[in-house]
Order: sequence, then C-alpha cells, then structure tokens
Amino acid sequence: MVNFRLLSALAAGAAALLLAGCSSNNYYQNDGPPSVFTGTSDESAVPHVEPFKTAANRPYTVFGKRYVPVTADIAMKQQGEASWYGKQFHGNKTSIGETYDMYKPSAAHPTMPLPSYARVTNLENGRSVIVRVNDRGPFLNNRIIDLSYAAAKTLGYVNKGTARVEVVRLTNAEIAAGTWLNQGQAAATPVETSPSGSFAGPTVTAPVAGWGVQIGSFSLRENAFKYAAHAEAVLSSSGNAMTSRIVQDGPLYRVIVGQGMQHGNASIAAKDIGARLGCGAFAIEK
Repeated sequence: MVNFRLLSALAAGAAALLLAGCSSNNYYQNDGPPSVFTGTSDESAVPHVEPFKTAANRPYTVFGKRYVPVTADIAMKQQGEASWYGKQFHGNKTSIGETYDMYKPSAAHPTMPLPSYARVTNLENGRSVIVRVNDRGPFLNNRIIDLSYAAAKTLGYVNKGTARVEVVRLTNAEIAAGTWLNQGQAAATPVETSPSGSFAGPTVTAPVAGWGVQIGSFSLRENAFKYAAHAEAVLSSSGNAMTSRIVQDGPLYRVIVGQGMQHGNASIAAKDIGARLGCGAFAIEK
C-alpha cells in the first residue's frame, strides 16, 4: 500500500531543498541585515598606512558612466547621502580583491584611492565611525558612500536605510604622524566625484540570442541594478572589464554578463567571472 503521507512529506522536503539550492545559487530576495549581528555597536577601523592598489585605482566604467579615481594622497571632504550594503554582497569580492565582510567597518566609494581610511559622521545624530574604504560604489541615486552593515549600525541608520553624512578621508601622512586623532583637521579638498559623460540610466533589456553568464537573480529591480553595477566595477578592477545587463524573467530580474556566446565559451567564462566576483556564476541562454 502506498503511504501517501510519506510521499507528501518527501515531496515537501524535496521542494524545500530545491528552494534552498536556488537560494544558495545567488538568488536574493532582498538586501538587508543578518539575522544575528556578531559585531559591536561602536566598532571603528584602526588606520595604518597602506599602499594603493594600482589596478583598483584605474579609470573604470559602470552603466556607461566613466569614473576617474583619485590617485594622490590628498585629503577629501564631502557631504551627502550615505547608504549601506549587506547580506547580498557578503562573501563576494571587493574592488581590491578582498572578501566583503558586512560585520567589519568598511565602505565603498566611487573615486577615493583604494585602500583608504575615512571618518564618516552622521550629520543627523552626530555619531562618527572610522571605516576602511576597500570597494567601489555606490552607483545609484547620487549617493556618495556605501557603508558596511556594521558601520551603518554604528552610525544609527540601518533601519532608515540612508543618512546625510560628512566623509573626510584620512591621508597616509596624517595616519603616519598620528594627527588624524585630532578632531580639528586641516581643510580638506572638496573632490568632484561625478562621472564624466552622459548617462541615460540603467534599463531592463530583452533576452538576446546566444549564451551569457548569470551572476545573480533578484526579485527586486533595484537590488539587481546595485549588484550589476558593483560587478562591473569589480570586474574592471580585476582586469576583465565587462558590461552587465538585466533581463526580466517572470518575477525575477536576472543579472547577466556577456551575450551571444557559445555554450562552451560561456561555461568557461562563468568559472573565471565567478572567481573574480567571489559568487556563483553559470552559463545561461538569455
């Protein structure tokens, strides 16, 4: 006699495993905080002199915008809106080839020399944190800096999502001399970080013939664009600049790199791209 309860339980278990497999294969419902925070509420990075990474400081293009990073050890000061990035990037590669850890006080900046250290102050509540800038971004909504989850938590805007901040880069000369510890700093040079060239904005594209490489799949359009932009910056820094595209497939927005490839070439490219980004990547006909 067939045990229908057992079959039903097995089917439910198989469905759960399938869903978990999709989740582990770079499907993200949304970005956000971890279920358990393992850091503290007052963490700051400890600045020390580090040489700049040449590859990470070359001009690069994201969504058609050209960015030219600063390569001199100068002070920088900006005010504007900060965002933060969390679990959908956790464990992926940053633009200098390190693994992004949302529990550490780090940040992404579009043009600051990498790596750098900066003091970020939440102008809405006066809280400050020192972060190590080791990544590129943000690239959407005219935001000036993307903090890690830990740093945003310290500044008190995790739940809000964004905050108006002041960003002051600590120069290597200040770090070596220890003068960065002084609250009163010399006037920093305002640096224009707006990209050159026109920009029509990211769009969702139609599928094209041939194969590409999928690096992510999202239910939220904005998260797909954030991930695609970050991927373009990291690939450029790693010496393999490639453009990405967003293809809507039912309720999902797939982030795909490359197009018009043969299946074998796409499979080879997927291994290389996945290693450079630190994420799951596979060939897809889209």
